[in-house]
Amino acid sequence: MKERSRFTIFLTLAVILILTIIMPAAAMPEGDGSILLRGTIVTPDGVLKHGYILIENGRIVEVTDQMPDPSASIIKVNTESIIFPGLIDLHNHVPWNVLPRWTPPQVYTYYIQWQTDPEYLQKVKIPFVNLVGNINAPESHICDMITYGEMRALVGGTTSILATHPVPCMHGLVRNLDYNSGFYGTTELNLEHIINSTALPPASQPLARLQFVGLAQYAIANPFYEALFIHLSEGTDATALEEFIFMQSHGLINPKGAIIHGIPLGPSQFQAMAAGGTSLVWSPVSNIILHGQTADINAALDAGVRIALAPDWAITGSSNMLDELHFADQWNQNHLNGRLTDEQLVDMVTSIPAKIAGIDDEVGALQSGLRADLLVVEGDHNDPYHALVSATAADVQLVIIDGVAVLGAPHYMLEFYSEEELETIEIDGAIKMIHMPVDGQTFASVVARLQTALASQGILLAPITEQ
Repeated sequence: MKERSRFTIFLTLAVILILTIIMPAAAMPEGDGSILLRGTIVTPDGVLKHGYILIENGRIVEVTDQMPDPSASIIKVNTESIIFPGLIDLHNHVPWNVLPRWTPPQVYTYYIQWQTDPEYLQKVKIPFVNLVGNINAPESHICDMITYGEMRALVGGTTSILATHPVPCMHGLVRNLDYNSGFYGTTELNLEHIINSTALPPASQPLARLQFVGLAQYAIANPFYEALFIHLSEGTDATALEEFIFMQSHGLINPKGAIIHGIPLGPSQFQAMAAGGTSLVWSPVSNIILHGQTADINAALDAGVRIALAPDWAITGSSNMLDELHFADQWNQNHLNGRLTDEQLVDMVTSIPAKIAGIDDEVGALQSGLRADLLVVEGDHNDPYHALVSATAADVQLVIIDGVAVLGAPHYMLEFYSEEELETIEIDGAIKMIHMPVDGQTFASVVARLQTALASQGILLAPITEQ
């Protein structure tokens, strides 16, 4: 997580790769009832204009264009909307997203430049460190920061996210893929099978680089780990490009690997990635704001590299996945000559990130046997892919994770809960209801505590969404 992590490269990777966190925490809730949803359903095999999804015990049992014969106790919801897999965000820094947007005073050629900019330190880094404090102390605000960051993701349709912090208060408004996904049957907060590393240390730190290489090679060779995400080549200068060359020379371009950023990479580098099975996580908004340039997507597509789309963080990126999808669509039209179809863009936030992370046997598509992680949005049923590409948080009608309704329009959420079990919030002028994962906790109380905490730093709490 580069500068955004409060740990050093040594401690972060050593903890991630070697230790298991054993602090008690609530696992992702799992649905224990039956749900039948009706609507326009986007499946791996195409679109069902009038389809049904049968969900039992948190998993999809059937996706069909014929009315199933469910049990009498089932909850039936005619969504009258479009149903997609939940969005999978493979590049974020969740607790940082309580901080307001930062507009850099200049464009930087290498990420270390903005991380050491006095203005960044004053407005972003120092307030964050002060809010976190001792991460294990009661006065730390990390729990509320994670909850708020997760809510910013959730309202934009995200059901799985990377990365968070290993703290026991992480209850999971969304799946936390690095520490608390709910995939591996644990009731404790444990290291998951997906590793999100810090950035490669600079060439001026050869010992740190060797330690990084050793730990990365260990993760690649160990069958326990399904994916290794490396923040690499975040910049536009020769130093940023040298990082890729170094990684390539040490055999770290491999099928488990995913490179986050890759801004200066050209055709030969992307061809090497494709040959090695390494994927790209593309974060165009933050790249453009910080570095004035983003990855060469045409070259990556020409080489056959798998590409996932993700916001980076809300401080210089997008406030949620839908906003990042909008920008990618604009970039596609203005810089890629419309090369990417709406369906391909949707794949970049659903099925492709699931494959990159090695979790496509659990999520990423609406098909029998997978977890019931799904997103319902309003839009044109005759053009469902474009409906998602152009959707806003206000268009999100329902988010279900593991068969549990988490957020949605009131008339849908009241199909699952009593009014007393829900909390009302306003998102972009639209009224939504949420169900918090911990009894007695309210989102309003989280907001109030954070507003007070950030006021002590002389800054305002970031809005849930931004236009």
